Amino acid sequence: MEDTDLLALLQLADSSFPSGAYTLSHGLETLVADGWVRGADDLGQLVRTSLADRAAKADLPILLAAHALATGPVDGPDKGPGHDAAIEAITRLDRRIDTVKLAPEERDGSARVGRRLLAEGARLFPGSVIPGYAAAVRSGSAPGHAAVAQGLLFGAAGVGARAAALAVASGLASGILTAAMRLGLIGHGDAQRLLLEARPAIAAAVERAAVADPADLRPSAPMLEIAVGRHARAEVRVFAS
Repeated sequence: MEDTDLLALLQLADSSFPSGAYTLSHGLETLVADGWVRGADDLGQLVRTSLADRAAKADLPILLAAHALATGPVDGPDKGPGHDAAIEAITRLDRRIDTVKLAPEERDGSARVGRRLLAEGARLFPGSVIPGYAAAVRSGSAPGHAAVAQGLLFGAAGVGARAAALAVASGLASGILTAAMRLGLIGHGDAQRLLLEARPAIAAAVERAAVADPADLRPSAPMLEIAVGRHARAEVRVFAS
């Protein structure tokens, strides 16, 4: 990886990059409240399940497909037919991921993060397809999910597809562990140990996503899906979802 590509990866994957993802617990808050996740061992299993049974079968394949369209052709200031075709292809990916996010909170949270990323991407990479797609999302033509926005953003920045997927998968694991710290379930030491132990699961999720068909998404983690759906009815909530 060239130095500039590595620097782009570090910038976009940094937790300070404005995405709003810190507001999501990915179902953890409900699982902790219900007593299903009680400590570090349970949390490690949740991270592995989230990677293998959800991200690898839905968000990551969509991210990789969007990455391939990230530098879709823009034929001058009038945005010619190549641009329109790229927008249509990205929109199809966006609608596919929307269909497998069953809980309204999760759909809304993913779209909220995605729209924020698209806004930043349009400003940082005006010569890419991102400004046109951000406009399509604002018009209501597409939901603007996070996986799509991440693929477009990393692709426009010149970060390779595999590196982008690894960064996002690692970010998911880190996000769950950070949420666990905010909920008082673990401390920093356990979080770093669990993130280190999750490396094989992160790599395996990316490998599986690389051969998955983005037109045939099959996430399957029923208990986690139920927890995400029930979060909206919780009397006290720290996280948006």
